[in-house]
Amino acid sequence: MIRRLLVAILAVAALAGAPRSLFAQQDTAASNVVVDSIVVRGNHRVSDTRVIELSHLRKGESVSFPTIQSAIHRLYASGQFANVSISVTPGSPAIFFIEVVERPVVAEYAFEGLQHVSPGTVRDTAGLVNGEPLDPARISRAEEMLGHLLSKAGFPRPRIDTAMVVAPGGYRLVFRVDEGPRLAITSISFEGDSSFSDAQLRSAMSTGQEGFLWLHTGEFRHDEFEKDLRERLPAFYAEHGYIDMSVAGDTVLVDPRTGKGRIVVKVDEGPQYRLAEFDVHGNRRFPTGALMSRFRPADAAPLDSLPRDELPPFDQSAFDDATGKIGDLYRNAGYLRAEVQPSVQRIPPSRSGGAHLVKAVWNITEGEPAYVHKVTITGNTYTHDYVIRQQLGLLPGDIYSQERLIQSVKNIQSMGFFEALPPQQAVNIQPLDNGDVDITLKVKEKQTGNLNFGASASAVTGLAGFIGYDQPNLFGEAKSGHFRWLFGGRTQDIELGYQDPSVMGSRYSASVQLRHSRDIYTTYNLGQRRQTGGSLEVGLPVFGLRGTRLFAGYSLFRDETRDLQLVGLTPQQANILLNGTRSTVSLRLVRDTRQGGLFPVAGSRNEIDAAFTGGPLGGAGRYGKYTVESSWFVPVAAIGGGLNSQPIQFTAGLTFRGGVILGNNPFFRERFLMGGVQVGEQLRGYSEGTVTPYGHVPQNSASFPTIDRAGESFFGSTAQFGVKLSGSLFADAFVDAGNVWKSAADINPTDLLVGAGVGVSLVTPFGPLGIDYAYGFDRRDVLGRPNPGWKLHFKFGRIF
Repeated sequence: MIRRLLVAILAVAALAGAPRSLFAQQDTAASNVVVDSIVVRGNHRVSDTRVIELSHLRKGESVSFPTIQSAIHRLYASGQFANVSISVTPGSPAIFFIEVVERPVVAEYAFEGLQHVSPGTVRDTAGLVNGEPLDPARISRAEEMLGHLLSKAGFPRPRIDTAMVVAPGGYRLVFRVDEGPRLAITSISFEGDSSFSDAQLRSAMSTGQEGFLWLHTGEFRHDEFEKDLRERLPAFYAEHGYIDMSVAGDTVLVDPRTGKGRIVVKVDEGPQYRLAEFDVHGNRRFPTGALMSRFRPADAAPLDSLPRDELPPFDQSAFDDATGKIGDLYRNAGYLRAEVQPSVQRIPPSRSGGAHLVKAVWNITEGEPAYVHKVTITGNTYTHDYVIRQQLGLLPGDIYSQERLIQSVKNIQSMGFFEALPPQQAVNIQPLDNGDVDITLKVKEKQTGNLNFGASASAVTGLAGFIGYDQPNLFGEAKSGHFRWLFGGRTQDIELGYQDPSVMGSRYSASVQLRHSRDIYTTYNLGQRRQTGGSLEVGLPVFGLRGTRLFAGYSLFRDETRDLQLVGLTPQQANILLNGTRSTVSLRLVRDTRQGGLFPVAGSRNEIDAAFTGGPLGGAGRYGKYTVESSWFVPVAAIGGGLNSQPIQFTAGLTFRGGVILGNNPFFRERFLMGGVQVGEQLRGYSEGTVTPYGHVPQNSASFPTIDRAGESFFGSTAQFGVKLSGSLFADAFVDAGNVWKSAADINPTDLLVGAGVGVSLVTPFGPLGIDYAYGFDRRDVLGRPNPGWKLHFKFGRIF
């Protein structure tokens, strides 16, 4: 029924291209007729008044046959009618009858089965607007566009049908699309390629052939194929000296039976050019040799000393890249107006069949260096200006440096107080008449305080609830404060902390922390521990180095331990282990140049800690605890990212950790535990505290003393490959390796337990959350037999 209605509507609408008029008498066409009155028939949606207005016919005026024809054309042109006729009664004045058939109103355009083309693109380009009368021409354009766009996306044989269904306010026009199979390319061959094999040319293209492995699908994408022909193939040839190469033609042959295709590309290689001369003109700021080394290595043989047939092929791509680097070099030195004009001059062969040569030249116009006149911060509605300015590496009065400006923007983003803005919005450089520049840095504040509450569970602490508040930007001055309360049947932990990175506007920092905790570790008889105390730490810059600080601190804690498994210990040892006061002074040297916030993608963090407890400081014990940690991150690749979006970033990371305790340490909890992600040193693939100086020992090994699980030295390392999907979502694959030993003398970095797996981390309003799923290669059962397996880890608050 609906289908027959559609056919009827479209059949009537097809008459729109052939307007006609109907007259009661033929002789009225030969003379003018006075309009006595106008009667409109057939209209339901468009009012009589509106029909008459569109016709431009007026009561009492004298009209001719061309005037009536024009009235019919105007009514068609309004787009409201599928058919129009005008009839006139005999005589003059005469009654004019306007007969119309209205086009149906399309209340909604819908697309079914369309996956690889945006419906919005089709609607906007074809002019499909909801609530307007049906326009067959626009429908036809939309169908043609769908076929074209799907073909470009690699679907050359789509089937497109339309259907009209009754809907509130008119009709619903549905484009039913069967995209068909994606075109798969079975072969790519070349004609005219005498210098390179087909395989070498295929390797330069994004479009590939269908292969045996699932990685080689042979999918054909028209836009990528166009880039292959316009950019990638010419660039490949230009790298080898064929700078006149052109694509003479291409053919895509599709087998209608299989839907598969093959590509034939015809190339005109042209001659290979060799570099005969290379020179730099106009440079004063940098030596010629230093500039030339950006393109040709400084130790390369002089060109004038080589025979013509031994001259190197001219690499156009490398020359273009080097030109860009020279421009960056001048901009980093403050020469904003410097221009580097590359010139490649072809030298005709000296004889028939001789070598084709080029002379490459950089013509440089340096100008004068630009100084920074003013730096303005905008968009900071909460954070104070001076907090942001402390992150700047480019200040008023400095010679402009593009590199330092970029680093300043990265430093601001790494604070974690602002949304990531595209470079075009974040930085505005305004040249002044005297050659200097004003710089405006724009930021966008984001919510920084987090109220955390919920529940957590682990094999160590059991089921517990938590509530807390973290604010890393108190008062808009980058001061941080936090409150945490973890409570449950096995644990009570209350912590207050405050940190000021710039005490009274200076470059000195200070932090204070107070804590009271009670933990009952029933899983492997760690007993009940109470800890009460606090710490104070002051930081200062080292030699003015950005990102490098020295911290000095003092802490005082009272430790009480009950119900600890004390098999084999003397009463004196047991008494020291049960109770004690820790009085500690510490020094930390930290250098942090990481970029990317909570999920770093570049830079490094290195820390050396030295702490001394007891002795002349009072309290129990007399020992030193020394730890070191080094983390390095290298960007690997980036995908996407545009004017208003951030790219997906890939990164590789490597971390080393180590520590030793020297002296008389009576505090069990000061020793090093390893395994899991919650207690002690991280080693995924193993349960909490199961990596011991005696190898892997499961938590349910009742005969193994808990005191022997901890050691006084450890080493751990992590290698990871991660993808930062956004500022709050990170996924990675990792390998952990580590071990603990009884003393520093027992350290053996070749004796490590290994785990590997994958993980996902997410920043939520309740704090960072993470899940890791890792395989422990060196796990053993309670009888000491190999028992490798998988382990699921939940992380809260701790990401790396």
